[in-house]
Amino acid sequence: MARKICIRPPTKQVSSRMRQVRRTGSKIEREMRNHLHRLKIKYEFQPKIYGHPDFKLKKTNVLIFCDSSFWHGRRNEDRTGETIKRNKTFWVNKLNENRKRDLRTNRYLRNNGYSVHRFWDTNILKKPAGVERRLRRISGLSNQNE
Repeated sequence: MARKICIRPPTKQVSSRMRQVRRTGSKIEREMRNHLHRLKIKYEFQPKIYGHPDFKLKKTNVLIFCDSSFWHGRRNEDRTGETIKRNKTFWVNKLNENRKRDLRTNRYLRNNGYSVHRFWDTNILKKPAGVERRLRRISGLSNQNE
C-alpha cells in the first residue's frame, strides 16, 4: 500500500508573513533597474509574457528574471529541508515544484524565440560588477564602453 504523505497548510502567522513577500517592486527588482539605468539599457518592466519575467530588453527577445535564492531553490539545503524548521514536507515540495516550474518556463520561452536570463538575488545585491558585466554581454554592449 502506498504511503500517504500528509501536508499541513502553513499556520496563520506564516501565511501572513508570506503575504508580505512582494511579487513586484522588490529590492532585487529595484536594484536590477538601477543596473539597467546605469548602463543606459532600455527595458520594459513586468512585460505581459508567459512566466512573468521581470524585464524585457527593448527591441530584443531578451528576458530577465530576478530570482530569490529561497523561493527559487538555489541552495540544496533549502530544497532538501535541512534549513526548514516547521512543515518541512510542505516547503520541500513547494521549493522543488518552483524549481521545476522555472525549468518548464525557461524551456517554453526558449522554444518560442526568447533568450532567458536568470539572476540570483545575492548576485544582484552583492556583486554589482558581475551583474553589470553580464548585462552588457546579453544586451550587446560588451564591445562598447569597456
